Amino acid sequence: MQLLTTRTLAAAIGVSESSIKRWADEGLIQAARTAGGHRRIPLTEAVRFVRESGAAVVHPELLGLEQPAAAVTPADPGEELFTHLRNGEEIAAGKLVRALLGSGMSIADVLDGPLRTAMHRIGELWRHESDGLLVEHRATDIVIRILNSLRSSLPQHTAGPVAVGCAPSGDPYVIPSLAVATVLAADGWRPVNFGPDTPLESLARAADWLAPRLIWISCTVGPLSRSRLEQVVDLARAVAASRVEVVVGGQAVGPSTFPKLANLRVLSSVGDMAAWARTLAPREAALAPRRRQPAKRLASPAP
Repeated sequence: MQLLTTRTLAAAIGVSESSIKRWADEGLIQAARTAGGHRRIPLTEAVRFVRESGAAVVHPELLGLEQPAAAVTPADPGEELFTHLRNGEEIAAGKLVRALLGSGMSIADVLDGPLRTAMHRIGELWRHESDGLLVEHRATDIVIRILNSLRSSLPQHTAGPVAVGCAPSGDPYVIPSLAVATVLAADGWRPVNFGPDTPLESLARAADWLAPRLIWISCTVGPLSRSRLEQVVDLARAVAASRVEVVVGGQAVGPSTFPKLANLRVLSSVGDMAAWARTLAPREAALAPRRRQPAKRLASPAP
């Protein structure tokens, strides 16, 4: 994880070091402390602050950019990312993602835009190329490592609200649920991603011992069976008394897939998830302790 000193960030955006320290003390910039008490700012946090505050980057090289972000960002980032992933060029793909973030795109913007475009095209290669499936698996592995690297570089929010999520049993796709965990982590949540092929009844048990504010379910494989729909509804009802929100997304679901419940909603992108999660748990609410009732147990799914 690349860390910046307050002096480096101040020089990069053309302000005084005392301003950076004050903003860190006010919580506008998330900074860690060394054993000697010095502030250190993760690069991803610096980029987030620059993007959201509208600060001008006068020395982009101090933030890891060799030239201004506008000059290193391709005209069609989805096409370029597709090419890198198709060719197995992990370093180039990672650099492109970081350049896009440095240019002002949020993590959600990258995931919903260039990455979604590139992986959709990668996923279609098997139809007309004999090695298409192998290319897809290699590209998936690269994207997983890129997302894990991004997430590990984010500030650790020990007081943020907890979210848990997965892709359900029979759904082998790793990236969608990992993408949700990454954007939530970027917004100060403490996400626990149980990954693909996870029984939904396990999430109700997770609500007992992890006390999440939010449960997400990523459904890529469809159409959803009646038993799967019932499991999602049962889960939402089981955790309703604990004030847990359940969000379902993915290409296998739509706005009218589920009945209307107060704590169940369908969202169509990780950007929508990020925007809604901010309204659900603003920073001041995230720091407040909350008491929960144990979630009701769910019956085992039908075979």
